[in-house]
Amino acid sequence: MSQDRRLTYRVTPTIERDVAVDVVLADGSLADMSLIDISAGGVGMASPSDSDRCPKAGENITLRFRSKRLLNPLEIPSQVRHVKNTEQGIHYGIAFDDWAGIRSHLAPKLRSLFNEREAVRVEPRPDEEVAINIHGASGDDIEGWLRDISVLGVGMWITAEDHLALEGGQSVQVQFKLPRSEKALTLEAQIRYQQVVGDRARLGLQIVNDQPGRWNGVHREITQYVMSRQIEIARIDAERKRAMSVSQEHETD
Repeated sequence: MSQDRRLTYRVTPTIERDVAVDVVLADGSLADMSLIDISAGGVGMASPSDSDRCPKAGENITLRFRSKRLLNPLEIPSQVRHVKNTEQGIHYGIAFDDWAGIRSHLAPKLRSLFNEREAVRVEPRPDEEVAINIHGASGDDIEGWLRDISVLGVGMWITAEDHLALEGGQSVQVQFKLPRSEKALTLEAQIRYQQVVGDRARLGLQIVNDQPGRWNGVHREITQYVMSRQIEIARIDAERKRAMSVSQEHETD
């Protein structure tokens, strides 16, 4: 597989807890970047547009994978292949220098991280309620709200009563607007799972590969939203760590 044509992988919450990825610059410092996706060719990362600790296109860097699955961090020499500015931040495509050689030395449990089809999914902010409309083959419309989203799928909540009208494997059309966007998005998806939780049901939708119409525009909107949420989450996490550090310094004074 060409490293420039990477598959996208959803990093599930479990994997996000198990594996952390650092971008180590040539001077040994860490870049201010958040993970977007992982694949057998490299990673996608994002950073705030005002960050001054990020690499440039063509720059050689090291990706450091930290995990309880590893006795020591795994460091992979890599190169920044492309840098793209967006309204939400900056997107980086980073390719491994020698994936074939690296893969042969990976432990089976960590190797599976790069083999599963996975991509970062994010949840809306607590103050954002995103309405979603599902249109099935029977012509019935079901309304729900967004739970999480990635470029590969949509998780949503519907009522337990509406859940009875849907079947696993059923093809549906999904319509929604992402927060801070006026664009109405439409895509084709397939119901992968349903789980009733009290008076509501959790629905997992897989976005089908062969999309009619303007899929590139929908894909771009979803990607930019995932980036913006990842950057927001990274900033909140950084602020929390700084606050904890200041609190600990005061305690030792």
